[in-house]
Parts: sequence; structure tokens; C-alpha cells
Amino acid sequence: MMRNVGSSSSSGKGIAAVVGVGPKLGRSIARKFAHEGYTVAILARDLGRLSRVAEEIAREEKAQVFAIRIDCADPRSVREAFEGVLSLGFVEVLVYNAYHSSSSYASHHPTSFTHIPFQSFQTSISVSVFAAFLCAQQVIPGMMEKGKGTILFTGCSASLNGIAGFSELCCGKFALRALSQCLAKEYQAFGIHVAHVIIDGVVGPPRETNIPPRGMVAEQSFNVGGEDGEGEGESSGVMGMDPDVLAQTYWYLHVQDRRAWTHELDIRPSNTRF
Repeated sequence: MMRNVGSSSSSGKGIAAVVGVGPKLGRSIARKFAHEGYTVAILARDLGRLSRVAEEIAREEKAQVFAIRIDCADPRSVREAFEGVLSLGFVEVLVYNAYHSSSSYASHHPTSFTHIPFQSFQTSISVSVFAAFLCAQQVIPGMMEKGKGTILFTGCSASLNGIAGFSELCCGKFALRALSQCLAKEYQAFGIHVAHVIIDGVVGPPRETNIPPRGMVAEQSFNVGGEDGEGEGESSGVMGMDPDVLAQTYWYLHVQDRRAWTHELDIRPSNTRF
């Protein structure tokens, strides 16, 4: 199901699709691309909440925003959702920011490996990487035809290191990182920029409502690094990174000169110890 909010866009730019939009990072990324003149498609499971986010972004940025329901654990839902996305026009940007909200890292409590239900593990892997695989497959042909495009995957510290008690998260994030690396090497010659963004820390609420002027460059709700997206949790009172500032990094990757593309970067607050 898809809901259209806002006035029509005549910028001539393509569509920016953000999969996994909650009130933090996903929302900020969508808002940044809308601010820069893109028609934005935002996707998540809760269409009611998503529609409210779309209305807010459309009102603030005077942009066209489409709210599209997606269940990243269901391949049919992913395909149907992207039929709607592709019907809007050329998808120039794909940001995959979803995670499985009911797994152990969403509650910020480790789960013993022997106590993880198979169905929960399977769903977590499906959301972390299978759906990312399907989303990328839907948009890459159009990007190849146009000779340009950006695909950004949100990772976390668990993309790099196994963490005791968080097998679901780590296995999915390891696989997502591998997918990103493979796509970057396969499609960079076609003008498609693929990058993996490691959010190494807690994402808090936006601290400011103002976004820098157009063109300026200046959702990881848990210490182990889960993104907002299919669901969000609380950060246990820990002061987090500003999602609006993080969104500027996603924009920077999109507009980066192709003569020196970044394929992976990690972001952390300045008070983090290595």
C-alpha cells in the first residue's frame, strides 16, 4: 500500500528510496534528500506512523513524499513494495536502513545462543540481508541503464566484530557488509556508488530542526549498533549521535566525486574510546 503526500516535484532528479524509516536516522535521511530536491519514497511496516512522517517531511521541505508499507521479512512484500517505488520513476538512491526489531539487540539484552529460536534467527537474517539483496536487485537495472546511482547500506559495530549474546545481529550484519563489498566491486564501473556506513554508537533524537543550506555537507539506537528502521528502541539514557548530522554523511556519499569514491566508513561520537 502506498500513500502520496506533498506537491509534485519538477526538479528532474530521480527517486530517493529509504527502507527502514523510524523517528531517528531513517527519518533524518529521508528529510535530507527531500531538502535537496528529491522525491522521496519512505518504507517501513507501520503505514500509519510512516504516513505521519511523510506528512511532516512534505510539509517542512515542501517536497513530494510517498509512504509505502514493506515487511522486510517477507520477500513478496519487498517485491510488491518496490513495484510501487519503481512506478514513481527512476530510483537514483537506495538507502537500506532496516533491522529486525524483535531480536535481542532491540531490547539491549544479550540472548544465549542456545536460547535463540530458529524462527527469530531466520527473520533477523532475512531483514538484515535477504531484503537488502532483493531491494538492490530491483533498482540496479535502472541505475545501469542511466549510468548512475547510489546504494547505501547501514551497518554497525557488529558488522565488524562478533559480540557474545548477539548472534542474530552479527551474522546478518556481517553478511550485509559482504553484500555491499561485492556490489561495490561489481557495479562501480557502471557508475553505481555502493557504500557501507558503520554507525558505531548510539543514535539519539535530533538536536536541531534546521538543516544546512542545500548542497552543504558538514537510525544505531543501541551501543551494539542497531539502526532505527523496522523498529526502534530506547538508548537507555545514553546521549547519542544526532541523526540529522549523520544524514549529512549519507548525502555526502551520494554527491561524492566518482574519481574518489568511499566504499566504507565508520562514524562515532568524539567521546568514544577505541
